[in-house]
Amino acid sequence: MILSVVLALAGSVFYGVSDFFGGLSTRRLQVVPATTIIHVFATVSLLIAMLFVPVRFEPGALLWGGVSGVAAIVGLLTFYAALADGPMSLVAPLIAVVGAVVPVAFAVIAGEQLPAQAWIAIVLALVSALLVSVTRSDSAARVRPRTVVVSIVSGVSLGGALIALDHAPESAGLATAVVEIVVGLAVMLLLLAFTRLSAPLHDFFAQFDHQPEGGPVVSVSRARILAAAGGVLVGASNAFILFALQAGSLAVVSVLVSLYPLATIVLARFTLHEKVSRIQLLGMLLALVASVMLALS
Repeated sequence: MILSVVLALAGSVFYGVSDFFGGLSTRRLQVVPATTIIHVFATVSLLIAMLFVPVRFEPGALLWGGVSGVAAIVGLLTFYAALADGPMSLVAPLIAVVGAVVPVAFAVIAGEQLPAQAWIAIVLALVSALLVSVTRSDSAARVRPRTVVVSIVSGVSLGGALIALDHAPESAGLATAVVEIVVGLAVMLLLLAFTRLSAPLHDFFAQFDHQPEGGPVVSVSRARILAAAGGVLVGASNAFILFALQAGSLAVVSVLVSLYPLATIVLARFTLHEKVSRIQLLGMLLALVASVMLALS
């Protein structure tokens, strides 16, 4: 269990840092180009990693890697759509929790056996994921039913991507993660081409672009570098998560991965001097307790 916990936490940290870099890059770049750059460098990083770890492109790796890649892209794009349509403080926690609950529910239905301490820790981790994702917002903010639906679709898709990865054969090694990210890259390249050829499609995706009222806005060249760095980290994160699933439990890995906002919050606190709320601090404490309990169970 401890190896799976360590790998899942590493994947969560890498993904959280990549999310921070990606968030900064989209302050200057549009969402579709920035996401495409991230996938390009994630693909490159995994292709390089293939030189050092076992890789076998078995039918199961191709199938489940492809399913995971499509699900992850749907989850990512609906994630941006939900954030553009509703208050982040309400939408982000909903997506994070749904994305963790779906694999946990699937694991329960599939009859996954874990000690009682592990299930208690999983509940604590789910609560902590909810708390750390909560940000300040206007108390009058409301989420429209459409936004709730899009958020649920995003969470289910992201959770489904983890379930697909968990179904891939262990003998394939890193191949499933490579297929996943290559499929995601192919989808993003198509979207990038279509948004440049179709004005209505361009306008549709333009509404997802982040236009911050304050905070640092980097140059275009630096934004591209940040997106590239985020891509390398996404590739590493996918590899860690895949190996964590191969070494342990789907339920455990999914809830630990859902803690990725912790890394984003810590970086924002020390680099952008953003404040951390008491609710988020409580979530961090619960995440620490849950991780230790899972490691010891």
